[in-house]
Amino acid sequence: MWRIWRLFDPMRAMVAQAVFLLGLAVLIHLMLLGTNKYNWMDGAKKAPAATAIAPVPAEVTSLAQAK
Repeated sequence: MWRIWRLFDPMRAMVAQAVFLLGLAVLIHLMLLGTNKYNWMDGAKKAPAATAIAPVPAEVTSLAQAK
């Protein structure tokens, strides 16, 4: 193992590893912030209710008009 450190400078290797891991962490966090489910800053956006999109059945409209 000691021969590897004769090829690489230990301080430069640790700094390169720290920069890589920091960049990876930032990338993962930005990807999560871009999703709807895992965005902890804006909160999860709720899908529109199905009743607002679906047409009202004929029975309901006829009952409403009968009253």
